[in-house]
This record gives sequence, structure tokens and C-alpha cells, in this order.
Amino acid sequence: MNKKVIGIIILTLIALVLLTLFSFGPLAGIGKNAGINPASLKPQTTQPMPVNNKPIQFSGFHNKDIKENYYTLNLPQDWQVQSGQTAGSYSFTFFQGNGMVELMDVPDNTTLELFVLSQKEPELKKVLTNYVRKDYKKLKINNNEAYQLVFDSVNNGQPLTTVKIYIAGKDHAGVVTLNSKPDSLSALTPLFSTIINSFKWENNT
Repeated sequence: MNKKVIGIIILTLIALVLLTLFSFGPLAGIGKNAGINPASLKPQTTQPMPVNNKPIQFSGFHNKDIKENYYTLNLPQDWQVQSGQTAGSYSFTFFQGNGMVELMDVPDNTTLELFVLSQKEPELKKVLTNYVRKDYKKLKINNNEAYQLVFDSVNNGQPLTTVKIYIAGKDHAGVVTLNSKPDSLSALTPLFSTIINSFKWENNT
């Protein structure tokens, strides 16, 4: 066996070891959280905001993970907020449910609405159990076009209602997802609306 063949075998073995480490071993999380700015997790403001005529303390998060997609969002101070798995995202939990905020790339050859209806909703139907659309409508959120999709599904045997809002931006769209038990949605709707309407692009002018 000549040196060239031995070298190729050694390089192949090294590549397999690295692939295993990044996929399943201690290095698995490195690529996943690349680009996440720790400052995005520190609330920049706290302020009371009226929800159903009751003041609720909100924390203002300024996401600065991706320069072209800086945005702000207010979340209740008692919610547990952490960075999501990709740059520009958050995940959070609260007593009645959970949710996330993320950035979504929209191809240049389509519109946000067409992309949601022709690509994203069909994907939801494929991956979710017992998907049933309850509502769909167009919104304006801080002068940006937005589309709200409300649907029921079943997760681990438990019924779930999801409010998902797609907000147009110059580079990516912002996607806010809020999950709750179906019988909690009515009471949570004013709170969800306050959160959704607080979403604002910081450099979208």
C-alpha cells in the first residue's frame, strides 16, 4: 500500500471522527448556536403595559444577532426566555404554554403571503398531528404587512392551539409562534396581541 493511499485513508478517518463529534458528541452544539449574540438575551427595558385594563410588566428584548435583521419584542417579565437554536431567535415558556420567535428567509421569486400559503402551511400539515386551520388574516404590524395563521393540532396526545404570525421585513420575515391549550386561547388573546404588536424592525427604514 503506497503512501498516497495511506494518506487518503487517514484523512477519511479524521473526517469521520470530526463528523461524529459535531453530529453526536461534545461539539454538537457549536454550529447550532453560531451567530447568537449574548446581548440579545439581556432585556434592555422594563415597563408596565395595559392588558385587559391591568398593568403587566414587560421586558423589552433587542435582538442583535444578524445585522440586517435587528428587531425588538416585548415579552412578559415572568416568562422564561432563552435563545433559540438559530441566530435571531428566542424560545420561551409560560404558565399556559410556550412559543418562539425566529427569522425566516423568503425567496425573492415569491411574496410573503404566497410563501406562507404555498410552502409553510403545507409543511405544518405534514409534520403536525390533526392540523386544522381555525383562522387566517392579513395584519399591519408597525407599518409592516403581516399574516396571522391560527390552527389546532395535537402534540404528545394533548390538544394545542397555535397563533403564528409572519411579519414582512427587508431581508427576512419575523415569525412569532404562541402555543396554548385551546381553552386558554380566549383569555390569552389580549396578551398575545400586545406581544405581536410590539414586534418592530430596528433598521427597516
